[in-house]
Amino acid sequence: MQLKGLVSIAIKFIKDWSLMMFKISTFLVKTSEGEESYISLDDSLKLREIFEHRKFTPEHIQMHIKIQYNDQIVVGNDIPRGLDLWTDYIVGIEQYLDGENVEIPYGIDPYLMKLISINSNLLELSIVGDWEPVEVFAKAILPKREFLEAILDGATHFWTTLNDYKVFKEKNTKNTTPKEYLDIITTLITTTTK
Repeated sequence: MQLKGLVSIAIKFIKDWSLMMFKISTFLVKTSEGEESYISLDDSLKLREIFEHRKFTPEHIQMHIKIQYNDQIVVGNDIPRGLDLWTDYIVGIEQYLDGENVEIPYGIDPYLMKLISINSNLLELSIVGDWEPVEVFAKAILPKREFLEAILDGATHFWTTLNDYKVFKEKNTKNTTPKEYLDIITTLITTTTK
């Protein structure tokens, strides 16, 4: 019985360690007098100020998602911000799990996110301009399972934060709710860990 407990602790440690290789950060974009600033999803004081602003609408959240792998920036500040990027990541992962290679719009501007399977353990993530000549904003070969789990954890954190601040209830929206996104994420996590 003790050995079984140690094995489960070791498995949890390995999973937690592999997720530590990734750091996913979400920033909301605040524009004031033509200047943009990025507000961390973990900055509760400034976040509440954004959510309580009379012009804030949860249907169109300008955001920036930063992805780091082993302390190297994969998707950083040079990647354009966009609307509802977490939705794009979730849709991309769903399509990736269904068909291996994905090329979908990234935000509302002419950018594409690509997820290409390299082998059973690796995938290539790239964000490129959708024009000629193609401009590459991000490109990296990443461990497939760990990347997918880290992205899903980041999305969960985003939607949980919106849910905690009651953003959708206060604004009385009718679109997909954070709970529905969390259900989708839970399903995807189950699929990626098999």
